[in-house]
Amino acid sequence: MSDEQKSPIAAESAAEDVDVTIFVCTNCREATDSEARPGIKLIEALRAATEGKPLNVKPVTCLANCEKSPSAAFNHRSGWSYVFGHLSLDVVDDIVTGAMMLAEDERGFLPLRGRPMCLRGKGMTARIPPFHHHEDMPQ
Repeated sequence: MSDEQKSPIAAESAAEDVDVTIFVCTNCREATDSEARPGIKLIEALRAATEGKPLNVKPVTCLANCEKSPSAAFNHRSGWSYVFGHLSLDVVDDIVTGAMMLAEDERGFLPLRGRPMCLRGKGMTARIPPFHHHEDMPQ
């Protein structure tokens, strides 16, 4: 069955089986070309690279990470979320590797060990705990 023939309900059901969604900012423009939107090309490349993998790739209008564009965020259904910047088509495989690491972690946490370089240091903008997260601190 082609993508055009799949029902929206089937597509939504398949999306519910996925633990990690990669959101890619579509609003930022390249400094050299005010019309070029690197996020659009990044989405296309990520969709091709994640085919057959338990990951979703979705556009988002803005991640408020403009100084580090193009940007993407990993959102784990019941775990942590991460925002990354300074991404490019050259690191698509690394982005997929990182998203798979998050999907495969039983805690919903992206381990630092083994994480691709583009998802460390200056490439990482934020790490956001899940809504249900509570630190083990004395009350």
